[in-house]
Amino acid sequence: MSRQVIINADDFGLSPAVNRGIIEAFKAGGVTSTSLMVNMPGFDDAVQLAHGYPDLSVGLHFNLTYGRPISDPASVPSLVKEDGAFHGETIARTWDSRDVSKELTAQWNHFVKTGLRPTHLDSHHLLHQHHPEIYKVMAHKAYKEGVPLRRVQISHSLSDVPSPRMTDYILLDSYGGDEGRQRLRQHLLSIQEGVTEIICHPGYVDESLLENSNWIEIREQELALFANPEVANTLAAIGVSPVNYRVLQRQKPSVCSRVGYRSRTSRTRKQLSSPLTVVQRRSRGKGKRANNGKKKVQLPYN
Repeated sequence: MSRQVIINADDFGLSPAVNRGIIEAFKAGGVTSTSLMVNMPGFDDAVQLAHGYPDLSVGLHFNLTYGRPISDPASVPSLVKEDGAFHGETIARTWDSRDVSKELTAQWNHFVKTGLRPTHLDSHHLLHQHHPEIYKVMAHKAYKEGVPLRRVQISHSLSDVPSPRMTDYILLDSYGGDEGRQRLRQHLLSIQEGVTEIICHPGYVDESLLENSNWIEIREQELALFANPEVANTLAAIGVSPVNYRVLQRQKPSVCSRVGYRSRTSRTRKQLSSPLTVVQRRSRGKGKRANNGKKKVQLPYN
């Protein structure tokens, strides 16, 4: 097997400035794929850009935490507050899976109406990793539509769930400053045979971003890194092929891609603080888990 990497920029469509940064990183060869939020202020701008760059793989970034649903809020009551907006970054685990499925279908259809078709499916704030019922809904949707689903690092104990295509490995990290640059380099040097996804959040800052996200400075820091030709040059030098999610639509799932992995231990979290340590198949989960189904939890990843 060859070594292949998908570098996916999340939050396409969040704001025009974020869109502009993602396209810059794509043109520089530092990003090969992106995930589109269909209910945010930068959606129309992102769709226009996607049509202009057909080689850019664009998936659906299923969103249940920012903004308002595509569905009529009254039809998905468990997902929204009284004003019809999503609950936000701190959420009560009271979502009804029927509401989740309805909103996923609405967001998928809203995407498809643009003349584009999602190349893959993932979720904002890694919702399908941290919530088994959301994973179940998304796995069924990905399997039905014949698209890959972003790999999760927590093995959900669920029955009657299909196995959509996934990458063999995934790297969840952030890349601020020189330490982030060194850590990304080590990640690239450690890529194994198969397909690895690296997630990033490059983008510029504008008023729309400030109103909707608390990830601000880190986006421009990651943009400076992923829009630098050094990323593409490093991949070429070490013999790793940059690909996008379309490659998984042409391959059979590997044995590795059907295996679940537990979230990392406290020892692994300590190791990740070193810029020279590579951790694959692991979660960045910094959030606190609720003690019961009625508590609220802080989402750990943007």
